[in-house]
Amino acid sequence: MIKIDFHGSTHGHFLEYVTNVYIMQTTPSRTSIFTPPTYAAHAYDIDYQSNRQIKCGHLTGDVVNLKYDETDTIIRIIMDKDNDNAFFIALSNLLYKGGEVGFDGQVSMIPADIRADPLAHRNVWYSKISERDSYAAYYHAVLPVTRDIFNFSFAAFFCFADFCKELNRVAEFLNQSFFPDQSLYELWSEFIRLNQGWQSYTKCRQILNDIFANRSVAIDCTVIEQAWINYNLSKMCRLYTGPVFDATDYPTDTQAIYRLVNDHLTVSGRQVPL
Repeated sequence: MIKIDFHGSTHGHFLEYVTNVYIMQTTPSRTSIFTPPTYAAHAYDIDYQSNRQIKCGHLTGDVVNLKYDETDTIIRIIMDKDNDNAFFIALSNLLYKGGEVGFDGQVSMIPADIRADPLAHRNVWYSKISERDSYAAYYHAVLPVTRDIFNFSFAAFFCFADFCKELNRVAEFLNQSFFPDQSLYELWSEFIRLNQGWQSYTKCRQILNDIFANRSVAIDCTVIEQAWINYNLSKMCRLYTGPVFDATDYPTDTQAIYRLVNDHLTVSGRQVPL
């Protein structure tokens, strides 16, 4: 059998559906595959499930729910945890989609006393992002396979052209054909629209742009998004202290952070035009 090995939050169910329908020519599900409120791609119908030729599951990691046989053909989704953007998208989706409990259910696993303290809570997530080898080892383990497998790039999910290029490579690996069409683009567009990790990433990317453009834009972020913005400030201009890190209340306007960055650079001995 053809099996997709993936860590939770790296979209194995979506890839399973797309490879079955658009490469193996399985009859599409007559119902939406996206299950509210998490919008994970788990809701395909019985006919699709009965006829699929590719099946996804966790072959490695802490939770293994699909057995591996030496005769199986393996496709593995690779999430490069050293890629900051990919890691943040995957981590966010793990919180929103993982375990079908939703964002609040996942965040509730953080001790209540920390969640009650916005500063401590923000710093916990900053540590998970910045020291991911120690605090977010979830993506480390992979199944050792002694023959060729196909490594599917997680980052390719978020650009339609890159997604199709990877799917075409999968088709070649399986000695099949692949023809993207309007229905695939519409399905992918819905996937992107419902993808909380991607939406959170693009939201924060725009906030960072607005900060350094010195535009006045309101900031309304989750504590994890605040930590992600702080991580980027650290990487961009070596900012590790100050109100965004040390104050309970996070700034609510991008120009407030712009002024903090400029103050930091001035104290550091660098002239900054205002």
